[in-house]
Amino acid sequence: MDELIDAGYRVRCAVRATSDLRWLEGKPVELMEADLAEGDLETVVADIDVTFHVAGLTRGSAAVLERANVVTTRRLVEALLVTGDQHRLVFCSSGAAAGPGTFERPRALEDEPAPTSDYGRSKLAAEGILREAGGGLRATIVRPLAVYGPRDQDTLPVFQMAARGLALVPGLRRRRVQLVHGRDVASALRLAAETPEAIGRTFFVGHPELPVWPEVITALREAVGRRVLALPLPSPAVLAAGVVSGLFAGAKPGRLDLRRARDMVARAWTADVSETLRVLRWSPVYDVRFGFRHTVRWYLEEGWL
Repeated sequence: MDELIDAGYRVRCAVRATSDLRWLEGKPVELMEADLAEGDLETVVADIDVTFHVAGLTRGSAAVLERANVVTTRRLVEALLVTGDQHRLVFCSSGAAAGPGTFERPRALEDEPAPTSDYGRSKLAAEGILREAGGGLRATIVRPLAVYGPRDQDTLPVFQMAARGLALVPGLRRRRVQLVHGRDVASALRLAAETPEAIGRTFFVGHPELPVWPEVITALREAVGRRVLALPLPSPAVLAAGVVSGLFAGAKPGRLDLRRARDMVARAWTADVSETLRVLRWSPVYDVRFGFRHTVRWYLEEGWL
C-alpha cells in the first residue's frame, strides 16, 4: 500500500469487519468493507484499473486454507471477468506453491511445481484459477520467497531470540534460505502491474543472494549488535518441536508449527529470480545485512524488541 501511495496511485483497500487497520490510519486510502469468500466483490473492483490480490492465510487446516486462498481467488477472478474491463490483476502467491530448490540449484520457473504443504498446494490451486481464466484476465503471478521486515510477526521471534543472544539453526547439514524484504516485495508487485511484458507470466521474488545459515546468523549478530550463539538442532528435533508447538500455540503468528518446521529443514528454499530482474527491471534494495538492520531498527522503535 505504501509503495503504491508513494508512486502516486489512488488506493482502495478491501478490508474485513475484523481487519486490523492500524497500518492504514492516516493514510490517503479508500476503505471498503468486503468478505472475499461471500461478499459482493463486483462493487469492490468497480472502476479499478489494477487489483492486487494479497489476501490469504498461511496457517490452518487444508479446508481452512482452501477457503481462504482458493475460494476467495475464484470469487475475485469471477468478479473481475464480469466487469469486462480487461483489469490488470497481480496475484501475490508464494514460493511454497513451487516447492524448495536444492542446495546446488535454485528452483526454476520451468520446473514442475512440487509444493510440500497444504499452504503451498492451496496457493498453487489459486494460481491455476488465474491460468484457467485465459486471455479474459490480464494476470501476473508473483511468488515471494522468505519474507521479513517491518510489521512482520512471523519472523519476529527469530529477531527476539537473537536479541537475547541465541539463534536456532535448523538441521546439521548446510542449508540455504533466500530472503526478501517486504518493501522489495511491494516494489516487485507494483512493477508487475506496470510492465506489459509481465501479463500472463509468473515471477519468483527473492534477493539474488543465496546465503547459508552461518551467513544469516552473522547478519543477525550485526543487526542486534551483540554476540549470538548459534545452536544447531537436528532435523527430527525441529520437526518434533513443530508438532508440539502447533498443538499448543495453534495458528498464532510467529509460532512454529509442523508446516514451518518442514520448511526449515529443507536444504534450500531458493529460486531463480533472473527473469524478475530482467523483465520487471526489479532492483531489490535490501540485502540480508542491510535488511536485518532496517528491520531491527523498526522493531526497536515500535517496542517489539
